[in-house]
Amino acid sequence: MNSPSSHLAIGSNVIWLTFPSTPEKLLIQTYLLGLGADHSLLCALPKDPALSNLRCGIPCKGRSCIDEDIYEFETVIQEILTQPTAIRLAAPSNVSRQHPRSFPRLTVNLTGAVRPLSDKGKILAVLPVHLSNLSPTGCQFRVAPSAWPLVSSSHLHINCRLPGFNHFSKFSGSIEWVDPTTDLIIGTKFLFTSTQDPANQDVMRWYTSQQANLINTTA
Repeated sequence: MNSPSSHLAIGSNVIWLTFPSTPEKLLIQTYLLGLGADHSLLCALPKDPALSNLRCGIPCKGRSCIDEDIYEFETVIQEILTQPTAIRLAAPSNVSRQHPRSFPRLTVNLTGAVRPLSDKGKILAVLPVHLSNLSPTGCQFRVAPSAWPLVSSSHLHINCRLPGFNHFSKFSGSIEWVDPTTDLIIGTKFLFTSTQDPANQDVMRWYTSQQANLINTTA
C-alpha cells in the first residue's frame, strides 16, 4: 500500500496507536475523524491524564483492520487539538498490509485472565481472555476490543493454568504487537525477574514436557 489511494478511509475500524518513546509505551484506542488536505490523519483522543505528556513530534505506530486485513503505519504527532480532543498525525509515508507471521510458539486452547496496567502501574481491569499459542518467551491471546481500556501502558499481568498443571501460573509481560481484528489479538513478551521466577520455571517445564509436544493442546 504505497499509493495515495491506499490512505486509511474515514469510517474504518478503530485505529490502535502505540507510542514506543513514551515512558510506559502507551497503547491507545482511537478512530479516524477526518483527513487533512496533506493526507494527515485526525484521530479522536480519549481524555486521560496519561496522555498529558503527548507532544508534537512524538513518533507512533498505528494498526487498523480494513476489510479483514491488518494495515500498519508509522508517523509522528503533527498537532494536538483540544476542541474536540484529538491529535493530528502526519501523513504516513507508507501504509502496509501486515503479512502473516510465524512464531516459535505451540498452539494451545487456554482460558486465562489479563490485567492491563496504567502508566502508573495500576490495574485497570481484569479481563477473561483466550490464549491461542504459548512459548517460554511469550503468548498470544484474544479479547473483545470493547473490553480493553481506551488508554493503557504496554505492561500487563496474565494468569492461566498450563496444560498438565494443577495450579495457576502468574506472568508479567509487555505488549509486542496488536492485531485489531473482530476480536483484539495481542502478542505479548514475558518479563521474568530471573530464571528462578516461578512462572518461568512453570512455562519451561510445560514447554519441555510431552504435553507440549501435542500441537493443538487443549486444556
